[in-house]
Amino acid sequence: MRSHPIVAVVPFGTRAPDARRGAWARQIARRLVERLPADETIELRPVFVVTMPTEGSGEGHLILGSTPGPDLAAQYGASLGATHAVVGMYVESEGERRVEASLIDVATRAKIEDRAFVIASGHLHLVENEIGEWIAEASGARASREPQYLAPAVANEKAYAALLEAMDEEVNATLLRPSDAGRAAAALRAALARYVDAVRADPDAIAPEERVLVIAAEALERGTFADEIRALEDLTAVRPRSWRAHYLLGQLRAESGDANGAIVAFEHARSLHALPEKDLVRLAELYANAGARAPALAHLRRITPQSDAYGAAQELLAIISFQRGDLESGGAAFARAVERGTTSWELHASYGAALHARGETSEAVRHYEDALASGGPGAVRLNLARVLIASGDHERAGAELDRLLQADVTGEVAGHARRLRFGLREPALERDLERAGQAALAGDAKALDDAKVVFERALAVDPDLWEAHFGLGIVARQRGDAATAQSAFRRVLELSPDQPDALHELGVAHLMNEETADALRALDHAASLRPEDPAYLADAGFAHLRAGDLASARARLERAARLDANDPITKSYLGELERLESAGKRT
Repeated sequence: MRSHPIVAVVPFGTRAPDARRGAWARQIARRLVERLPADETIELRPVFVVTMPTEGSGEGHLILGSTPGPDLAAQYGASLGATHAVVGMYVESEGERRVEASLIDVATRAKIEDRAFVIASGHLHLVENEIGEWIAEASGARASREPQYLAPAVANEKAYAALLEAMDEEVNATLLRPSDAGRAAAALRAALARYVDAVRADPDAIAPEERVLVIAAEALERGTFADEIRALEDLTAVRPRSWRAHYLLGQLRAESGDANGAIVAFEHARSLHALPEKDLVRLAELYANAGARAPALAHLRRITPQSDAYGAAQELLAIISFQRGDLESGGAAFARAVERGTTSWELHASYGAALHARGETSEAVRHYEDALASGGPGAVRLNLARVLIASGDHERAGAELDRLLQADVTGEVAGHARRLRFGLREPALERDLERAGQAALAGDAKALDDAKVVFERALAVDPDLWEAHFGLGIVARQRGDAATAQSAFRRVLELSPDQPDALHELGVAHLMNEETADALRALDHAASLRPEDPAYLADAGFAHLRAGDLASARARLERAARLDANDPITKSYLGELERLESAGKRT
C-alpha cells in the first residue's frame, strides 16, 4: 500500500498570442517534476506526449499543446502507476496572465480541485513553486517542503523565460537528432544561447549554468565543439569564477585543436579549484606541444609517486627530456614510467628518436621496434627505416618501407616512404629527379624537355611517386598547358591530400584557364596551410581580385606585403587592386 501520492504531470497547454508561451507552458510542467524529487511525502512523474516536429511546425509541435480532459488525464496517470494527475493551461487574456490547473483522482477519474494561478508582472519565475505547493496540499501530501525546493530557480522573470525557452529548444534538439541533424544542431545552438541569456539575467542562477555544462560534456562524445565553446566562453565572461565552465572549455578547446586556448582555460580552472592530477598531465602535454617546456615540467614535477597519474607524468617527462636531447633525465623518467606499466608507443618512439639523433643506431632500432609492438603508426616504421639506412642495413630498410606502403597508400608518411624507397632502389635516378625538379622551376625550354624525360622515367619505376607527377605539372604549367598541369596536380593530391605546393600550383593552373571559382578554393586552401608564406597569400589575394572581392583581396595582399615588403609580384597585385578600387570609386 502506497503511503504517499504519486502525481502524473501532463505537459501544460497554452492559449496565448505569442508562440514562446507554448515553450513556457510545456517547461513549467517539466520544471515541476524536476524541482520536486521523489521522497516519502510525494512523487511527481512526467507524462510524455510527443509528436515529431516537421518543417514549418507551429506552436506546440513537440509536446501536444491541448489540455486533456479528466478521463484522458486519468488514463495517462494510470499508465504511470500514479494516484493523481495534473493538467494545466497557460492563458493570456484581457491583460492577465495565469496558469489554470486541475488535479484529478486517477481511480475515480474525477477532478479533485481546480486552481488559477495569476502571474503578476515580473513574477513568472514564482509560479512553479506556487503550483508545486498546491499539488502537495491538494493531493494530501505534506505541504511544507525543504528550503532548497521553495527557493525560485532563478531570481527574475527575464532569466526564467530564457531558461524555459532554452529547455524547450533542448528537447527539440533531442527529438530532431535522429532524423534531421542540421535542424537539431540549430535547436541546440538556440538552447545554449538562451541558457547563457538566463545566466546574464541572473548571474547567480545554478540551473541554466548546469545545463550548459551538461551539453558541453556531451559534446565531447558527439565530437561537435564550436557552439559549445562559444557558449562556455560567454558563460565564463558572465561567471568568471565558475571553475567547471573553464575546465570544460579547456577540454573542448583541446579536442578542437586550440592548444593555447585550452591552456588558458585550464589555468583559469586550476586557479579556482584543484584539478585532478591526470588533468595536470594533460595540461603539461598542451604546454609541451606548444613549445613551452618549462611550465610543462613544472606541472609534471608536482605529481608524486603516490599518484595514479605518476606513470603518465613520468612518460611525458621522458618524452620532453628526449626532445630536449637530455637522454640522462629522459632515460631515468623512462624507467620510472615503465615500472608503473606505462609503455605507450610514443614513449618508445621518442627514446628511439633521441638515440637516433645521438647516432646510437642499434639502440634506436630496438626502441622503434618496441614502439611498433605497442601499436605505433606508419611514421614510426618510417623512422625505423631511416635508422636502418643510417646503419647500412638497406635490405631490411627496404622491407620495412614495403610493409609501410602496404598499409599506408596515400598521405604524407606514405609519400616520404615512397621517396626513400625510390632512393634505395634507384640512387642515380633519385639524384636526377632532384635536379630535374629544380630545372623545371627555372623554366628553360631545353631544361624542361630533359626534366620531363626524368619525371617519366621515375614514374616508370614507381607510378605513385608524387614528386614526379608534381614535376610533370610544373613542366606543363611552364609551357602554358593548363589542362595537363591540372591533371598532374590532381594526381599529386590523390597521393598526398592537402599537399600545399600541389594545391597552390593547381590554383595557379585554374587561373590560367580563367576558372576563378576553382582557383579561389585551391589557393585559399593552400594559403590556410601555409599562412606565413607571402607568395601563397599573394596568389590567393590575386584570385579574390579576379573574382571581384576586393576587400578579401586587400586583406590577403596586405598581409603578404607585411611578410615580404620587397616582393615585386605582390607589389604588382597591390597596384592592380588600387587601380580597380579607384575605378570603382569614380563610378
